[in-house]
Amino acid sequence: MPKAAFGPALTAQAGNWGAAYRVALANAGIFLLLALAMFVLEPRSLAVILAVPALFFLGCMLSFLLMVRSGGDLAAIAWFVLGSGVYFGMGAVAGGLHVHPHSDYLFADDTLYLVRVNLLNACSVFIVLAAAYPLANMRGLKASQHDISLANMERILQRILPYIVAISAVGVTLKYVLFPVADSLLLRSMAAKVYLIIPSCFLLLGLLWRSTGWQLKLIAGSVFLLEILNGLIGLTKYQVISAMLALAIGMWLTRRSATFVLMALAVVASVFVVINPLVTLGRAHIDYDADKNTVTTRLAILADAVNAYYLVNKKQDDVSIKPQKFKGDSSEKFTHNVKEMTTSEARLRALGRRFDVASIQGYLVNEYKSGRPGNSLVDYWAVVIPRVLWPEKPILTRFGRELNEQYYYVPGASTQNSSSTAPTYSAEAYWNYGPMGVVIVSILLGLALGWLTRHWQLAMVGRDPAFLFIAFPVAIWASFVESWVVATYLGEFIIFVVVLLFVRASFPLLRTVMGRART
Repeated sequence: MPKAAFGPALTAQAGNWGAAYRVALANAGIFLLLALAMFVLEPRSLAVILAVPALFFLGCMLSFLLMVRSGGDLAAIAWFVLGSGVYFGMGAVAGGLHVHPHSDYLFADDTLYLVRVNLLNACSVFIVLAAAYPLANMRGLKASQHDISLANMERILQRILPYIVAISAVGVTLKYVLFPVADSLLLRSMAAKVYLIIPSCFLLLGLLWRSTGWQLKLIAGSVFLLEILNGLIGLTKYQVISAMLALAIGMWLTRRSATFVLMALAVVASVFVVINPLVTLGRAHIDYDADKNTVTTRLAILADAVNAYYLVNKKQDDVSIKPQKFKGDSSEKFTHNVKEMTTSEARLRALGRRFDVASIQGYLVNEYKSGRPGNSLVDYWAVVIPRVLWPEKPILTRFGRELNEQYYYVPGASTQNSSSTAPTYSAEAYWNYGPMGVVIVSILLGLALGWLTRHWQLAMVGRDPAFLFIAFPVAIWASFVESWVVATYLGEFIIFVVVLLFVRASFPLLRTVMGRART
């Protein structure tokens, strides 16, 4: 199997990285040209309109794979390419097919909103990639005698791994102690900083799997399983998938073959397909309370969801089994019709709804064009002040619930008050400040992604190994284009920088390495 592209091996792949980046840029450029053509021609054929984001999705998947193969396993810009392909490509197709009934209510037979959405996303993605390129192109990246070798880096990480596992164990324990969430916003904010290190633990475990002793593997494996279980009873798909993906990516670093990468992605995708309906049903359970459920209650809810979705409908006709295990109709415990959810079409629609961003984007574009701009960026300055210094700081995530109530409002019908809706960064920028907002936000995001990509590359040649401790959260952050500009992109970027500085200052070995890099 090919070895990890550390040090000289990574710099030797600079040409391949440049080629992969150019493929991503070309794909974004083609997306922009086709989207512009659709905007000018205004075709009525849904198939023609949806072919544009579908082609963009395929191009993004190819670009991401090429970037991973050329040393971009956790390069922020590579994961942005993946995320934009999934949400702006596949998600736009799902929205155009009206996988969610609310799309029919909002747009009916209208297709022009899809044309506007495609152009919005195409412009933004191209600007982001162009702005990131000067920082993320590997130019001037050399593994000199002052850089540490792969063997030295592994020794440093091996010494640090036990401490990371210990911190992660504390973090997972806190999740159970404070379950489902801490009452205090200040405590919740502080705990979130500890939780940030948990996926990094699994990333390092995957990277160092072959050289890690069985005792540490056992402890770290137990933390991994407890994290997965916590994600399941917390009904949080992100937590489960991120833990699995972190472990898989750690192994990518030493097994960078297309087959292994695709197999790992297939396993993670399969787990998502399995747990996605369970989360939907769990949150629709009559006993579900996001703020007050105990661990025991959530386990019972999860058992009911598994029973209703995967067991009852398959075995309810078996008279010998039903009286023993499936007394009563478990679907009575849910506000959703479980039997309707188990058809093949319903399962595909459920997956499509998860990635459909075209509907909310189209709605926000129409809001701005109708003279009703948003104000979700007004609190941008508050994000730089830690809550520990300002306990009464406004809740920056409040806009999610407010937007959800606004978006799903139907006269004479009840509103989904318990959920939140994310607008995507491009739609939020347009909703607040129109085209100029999209340009400014996209340039700033591109610069941030380029800077973070550069630090990933520096980590791979031994000049900033501290970045490995935030590399996985950064990758997920970069891919999650279905987000908020201030609370997600700006707020978490600041956290990443602070944590990176803290890690550098906390480990003497890392300080030594950084000192060598500066000389």
